[in-house]
Amino acid sequence: MHKFLMDVTQDGGRSRLIQSLAKVAASKLKKGQDTRFQNFIAHAIHFYPDQDYLNRPSEDIFWNIWGLYSFGETPFTLRADIAHSAKVRVFNPSIEIDSWSSQYTTIYINQRDMPFLVDSLRMALNRRELNIYTLQSNLAWTLRDADGLIEGVSAKFVEGANHEAFISIEVDMLTDRELEALERELCLVLDDIDAVVDDFEMMRGRTQKLIQDLKDNAPQVEQLQESIEFLEWVNNGYFVYTGYAEFDLVVDDEKVSLREVANTACGLLRRYGGDLREESVDGLSEGVKALYEDDQILAVTKSSKRSRVHRNAYSDYIVVKRFNDKGDPVGEVRLLGLYTSQFYSYSPRRIPILREKVKWVLERAGFSPNSHDGKALSTILDSHPRDELLHISREILADTAIGIWQIYERRVVRVFVHPDPFDKFVNCLVYLPRESYSTDVREKIQKRIGAELEAVESEFTAEFVPDSVLVRIYLVYKIQNRHYLEVNAELLQALVEHTIRDWHGEFQEQALNQFGLAEGAALARRFQRAFSGAYQEIYAPDLALKHISLFDELENPDELAIDLGQDQGGTDNHLRLTLFHRGAPLELSDMIPMLENLGFRVVMEHPYSIRPDSEGVIWMQDFDLDFSLDVDVDVSAIQKSFKDALLQVWRGDAENDSFNRLVIGARLDWRAVAMLRLYARYLKQLSVPYSQDFIADTLSKYLDITRNLVALFKSYFDPRYASNSRSERIEGLVAKVLGGLDLINNINEDNVIRGYLDLVQATLRTNFFQTVEDGTYKSYISVKLASQQISLAPKPRPVYEIFVYSPRIEGVHLRGGKVARGGLRWSDRVEDYRTEVLGLVKAQQVKNAVIVPTGAKGGFVAKQANPGAGREAFIQEGIACYMLYVQALLDISDNIVDDKLVPPLEVVRRDGDDPYLVVAADKGTATFSDIANEISEANNFWLGDAFASGGGNGYDHKGMGITARGAWIAVQRHFYEIGTDIQSEDFSVVGIGDMGGDVFGNGMLLSEHIQLVAAFNHLHIFVDPNPNAQTTFPERQRLFDTPGTTWADFDKNLMSPGSALYLRSEKSLTLTAEIKSRFAIDKDQVTPTELINYILKAPVDLIWNGGIGTYVKASSENNAEVGDRANDALRVDGRELRCRVIGEGGNLGMTQRGRVEFCLRGGLCNTDFIDNAAGVDCSDHEVNIKILLNKQVAAGLMGVEDRNTLLAAMTDDIATLVLDNNVRQTRAISLAMARSQQHHSEYTRYLSWLEDTDKLDRDLEFLPTDDQLTDRINRHQPPWTRPELSVLICYSKVVLKEALVESNLLADPWLSRSVTAYFPKQLVSRFGDAVEAHPLANEIAANQIVNDLVNRVGFSFFFRQMESTGASAEDVIRAYTIVTEVLGIKSLWQQIEEHNPRLSAAIELDLLHILVRLARRATRWFLRNHRLNLDCQSLIAQYSQPTEALLSELPVLQKDQWRALWGGERDELTNIGVELKLAERLASTDSMFMSMGVVQTALVLDMPVQQVAEVYFGLGEFLSLDWFMAQIVDLQPDSRWQDLARETYVDDLESQRRRLTACLCTLSLRDPSSMETWQDQQKELIHRWKLMVKDLRKVPQSDFAMISVALRELLNLVQASLDK
Repeated sequence: MHKFLMDVTQDGGRSRLIQSLAKVAASKLKKGQDTRFQNFIAHAIHFYPDQDYLNRPSEDIFWNIWGLYSFGETPFTLRADIAHSAKVRVFNPSIEIDSWSSQYTTIYINQRDMPFLVDSLRMALNRRELNIYTLQSNLAWTLRDADGLIEGVSAKFVEGANHEAFISIEVDMLTDRELEALERELCLVLDDIDAVVDDFEMMRGRTQKLIQDLKDNAPQVEQLQESIEFLEWVNNGYFVYTGYAEFDLVVDDEKVSLREVANTACGLLRRYGGDLREESVDGLSEGVKALYEDDQILAVTKSSKRSRVHRNAYSDYIVVKRFNDKGDPVGEVRLLGLYTSQFYSYSPRRIPILREKVKWVLERAGFSPNSHDGKALSTILDSHPRDELLHISREILADTAIGIWQIYERRVVRVFVHPDPFDKFVNCLVYLPRESYSTDVREKIQKRIGAELEAVESEFTAEFVPDSVLVRIYLVYKIQNRHYLEVNAELLQALVEHTIRDWHGEFQEQALNQFGLAEGAALARRFQRAFSGAYQEIYAPDLALKHISLFDELENPDELAIDLGQDQGGTDNHLRLTLFHRGAPLELSDMIPMLENLGFRVVMEHPYSIRPDSEGVIWMQDFDLDFSLDVDVDVSAIQKSFKDALLQVWRGDAENDSFNRLVIGARLDWRAVAMLRLYARYLKQLSVPYSQDFIADTLSKYLDITRNLVALFKSYFDPRYASNSRSERIEGLVAKVLGGLDLINNINEDNVIRGYLDLVQATLRTNFFQTVEDGTYKSYISVKLASQQISLAPKPRPVYEIFVYSPRIEGVHLRGGKVARGGLRWSDRVEDYRTEVLGLVKAQQVKNAVIVPTGAKGGFVAKQANPGAGREAFIQEGIACYMLYVQALLDISDNIVDDKLVPPLEVVRRDGDDPYLVVAADKGTATFSDIANEISEANNFWLGDAFASGGGNGYDHKGMGITARGAWIAVQRHFYEIGTDIQSEDFSVVGIGDMGGDVFGNGMLLSEHIQLVAAFNHLHIFVDPNPNAQTTFPERQRLFDTPGTTWADFDKNLMSPGSALYLRSEKSLTLTAEIKSRFAIDKDQVTPTELINYILKAPVDLIWNGGIGTYVKASSENNAEVGDRANDALRVDGRELRCRVIGEGGNLGMTQRGRVEFCLRGGLCNTDFIDNAAGVDCSDHEVNIKILLNKQVAAGLMGVEDRNTLLAAMTDDIATLVLDNNVRQTRAISLAMARSQQHHSEYTRYLSWLEDTDKLDRDLEFLPTDDQLTDRINRHQPPWTRPELSVLICYSKVVLKEALVESNLLADPWLSRSVTAYFPKQLVSRFGDAVEAHPLANEIAANQIVNDLVNRVGFSFFFRQMESTGASAEDVIRAYTIVTEVLGIKSLWQQIEEHNPRLSAAIELDLLHILVRLARRATRWFLRNHRLNLDCQSLIAQYSQPTEALLSELPVLQKDQWRALWGGERDELTNIGVELKLAERLASTDSMFMSMGVVQTALVLDMPVQQVAEVYFGLGEFLSLDWFMAQIVDLQPDSRWQDLARETYVDDLESQRRRLTACLCTLSLRDPSSMETWQDQQKELIHRWKLMVKDLRKVPQSDFAMISVALRELLNLVQASLDK
């Protein structure tokens, strides 16, 4: 079926419509039918359809027109009573009968073309008050065969053809009974038209003959010539004939009658004539009798019936006497019809009879034509109602005109009454002062005069009399009896005067009495014409004075005066509300919902306009109201709260919803209701399954509980209640609410009330009681909540959140801790913005793992922002809402002034100090940071312009390219690991974004070897199938440097053959052969969405995402889960990607499951929060530097300009610090990935520990289940992927930082040094003391230490140490710090990272793992041996020098076996390219580990370390302990327990060797030959040990049982030695 809609312009509408209909006809009709239909629409369809008609489905239009043609194709029914019968069908189209349906009733008419058709049909439909939606009259010359069937249709004349009208009309849908009635009426109308048209020329001809007869036979009386000229004027086209008949005057026995002459009736008089009529002249009206009693030639009057032809008006009658050749009257001719419009528009001086009357009146008046009075009288006559001018005699006209002239310039009332001599109508001319006139007054006058006359119908025209102070109302009454004879003009005049006069006098009198003579008179004059008749009819003058006192204070259209009262005689719940407003009436569509939401049912509304003299209009609207809740309304008690609430709702300061019922129902003020609404809106954001109306209904149902909830809120937070009794009051209110819950049987209602109680109790702060300078409350409310106390809140639950509410804006700010940071976004998800922000804050938590604050995120919706109002207005509303939102956050945040914490004013705090509130830009707020900082500074907030990073005096991320550079490091890392150097080798890229974007543009300039194969944004698709990297790079640079450019500005000459630039708005894209080949497309044309889908699946090296949107999901996910509808059609699955690497410079480009699926199929990617972490890291540095420098500015140690200059000077240093973090973090992921199989058990245990301690939700983070991990191993896939390890690395940092929050790291001088490492060196050198005293120094230290640990030794390192030793996280940090300093591990890391030439990725990771293993063992050693004293400063001082001395002499001190082992490992390293000195140190890591025991022993025994080392290494050589240690290290554990066992073996071996060394060293102090003595004493156990070692050397791989048995033998030897 053709479902498309036709898009045509008005001019091209018809041709386009015909073309469309032809297509449909070809598919729906048989060949013969199709030909006839094509002919019909080509020759008969002449109208130009409007757009509304064209917007219909083309099939519906086709069936409509085909139905019309099929209807017309049938023959006409021949009727004896009419020459040309019409065909009429009135029906409601149905699919079953007509093959189409419509919401309208359709009318088909086929009739010969005649005048008056359309007018008369429209008139008939209007009489039934039907709306006409389409009316199409199609004319054509129609050939019919002998049977009356259509043979052909032509637009031009054809011999033998009839000119027919094919009419289609659509009106309101009718019932079956109405259809039949309408069809009958239309047939009657068409028959009338046919009768009129058929006889029209005959009637004109007979009239012409009548005129000639008058000229020949009529007696020469005064009116003869004027009458003849009038008839000639009429017959010349100024009268539409609808009927004609001739009557003979018959005298029989003194009885005079009029008898219709046979066969003379024409038109309607023929159609409805029936039998020949005969009428007694004596029984006729005075007007008819007068025609025969004097020398009148003709008489004019109105028919008592309305015309159904041409115009909906009473038909005009012209009765003309007939004369014989002797000049005697012998009868009359009656002409029925309608005067044309010229009769009413021409000057009466141009119309016969009228001109004579006007002339006669002017001459009789005796005024000079050029005098003022003469001109006034002429004007009166010219403007006199035309029918009145024609029908009344010249004598009556003269009296009337003079009467009007006499009052012309006077403010008086005058009524003229002119009965129709034919007893059909009474005409009344009512003149009254303009100020007394209104529609209401006119209606009253019309109604009251009609009642006096006992009239059955009336018509009116009203107009201001030219050059006069009067209004004329011309009233025509159709009468049913002769009662009018009893009514005179004086009576009617008194009636009119009474109608317009009473009220004003009383008003003036009361005004004088109430306000005194001067003021009362002025008030009376001012309001003399202000109140309408309708108002005066309802309200007495004393009420008018009361109303004036209410509305007189209104000055502007945005003000409202309100009066509420009990309706007299009604119940307590029946009220009357009166509203006053300047300028325009209040829209009922606005006001009625407001009142209904306040709990009222609007029974009636009465509007009144009040128009004081020389002032604008005041509108008064009176409402009759019934209150809906089952409570008695005490008007005096709720008067003020109701007025305030209605006014606030009307102004938009309070929302218009069903919560407002509580204003009267619970007697709450509007702000208390707003607070309840706030919690309801918050519940909605928590995704509770209850609608807002249900929540409001529940609160309205349990009014006592509602009042107690409000009281509880006020008890918590109203500063006035800050007393000792507060807690008792709170306990009592909670008990009342809980007691009320016991009475609720509905579980859903119970849940709502409990939800409110939970939220109020979880609320920590609010600005509800804060006021502005003028003492009024703020237009918005913010509350701070302890999210983890809210059982209804979905997980993950942040630590704190602030919810902001007003009718204009809603927003939420979620924080993972007290020191938290994240962007504020302008959300477009009005229904679930918290869900959006919750997902973002979860990502921000892990993204912020690299920086000092934990994650935070905010989002707001501008509820009144309307894109249809224009972009500028839309943006301004967004900015205004952003400002309210930011201020609402600051309202309830603590401040720091002069290093002292200052709580916010009028805020009761139920939590501890909380001054850290830092925000940033996000989606929709990219340029708002300066605005936020201005608000911060206006509030004197301690952070100043550090409140929001990225402002005018902050670091320009795009200018620095920091986000892109950070993400590029991740991309380089991926390619480095697959052996590609993208800085020196060409590589293919697909991009998402454009060169004007920060991340995309900067990213595509980070290598000159980029071959950008394709890119797309929201506007364009750029395709260069075989790009030249060298020539296209400068062009991309040009686009980036040139503001406002798009892909369309790319130089096409630089693109490869077959390149193309497409618009995404195009319907279809034609592909070149090169593009088809490059992207493996087998179609010549695709849609833009299809092309993007192919591009995303292209076999390229890199996909670089620098845009907005989610383009990759997992095959197991559906698009609804992704939450990005705009890209649903083009999104691909991770398994479909054929690129090697993905760089996520933009957020949310892939779902986490999509990343995992991509990586499991061999792809390389991290996550967005890893790749683009440089942006947030840069902002964090900016904020913390500004915090430091702003204190210097405040202290007068530097100026603002100096500060800004220093900030700019440190730009490159900040970039270096930030990018170094990116390098380390991405390397940490690679290190974890390289050992993921080896450490699989450890990773799994760590993940389970995070879950068990509620640190992480595996499902929320899309981390694999244990079964999934096992399945991957069974499939020989890596058990872990980089995206999953990225999450664990970040969580490790977050958990560690949380563990260190309460620790005092700065107390240890060594740990405190990490603070200075965070800042640029030039800042530290200039403000060293300030750096150390930074307000966030402890948090910065924790951040630096944690990042260093996780990036260096892995995310599970601290967990493993805690698992093995039971130590705290802080102790692990301290032990790790000691180890890295004492053993010089940091230097070794640096040597590996900076190795020249650069090592391969695999070798680099292997070398780093050697150091990780050393750090693990050494840290565990310190935790076991110095658990009670992990003072970094002290232990590093003790161990560093001896350890370094020992390690430097290792080659000298060690023995042959060690040298052999060490030499072999060293050579293996040098053979793979490791520098010799580095290889020597890495080969000796076992000795480095054991050196700590040597040093400890030397310290304990107070012996030179070299001496202890001689013994230590001698024992190692003698007992093959170094070889044995290597066997332990090489064990491959299969379970957690074996893993722990291996660690225990290492520790035990080290411990026993150390103990034995200490024993022998002690002996040597007494016996220089102690070694020989010991060997002799323990030769049996030594022999057993050596035999065991010999046996161990024989096996290819030692196992855990062998090692365990051997260690037992060693323990026996050591214990025996100690016992000696």
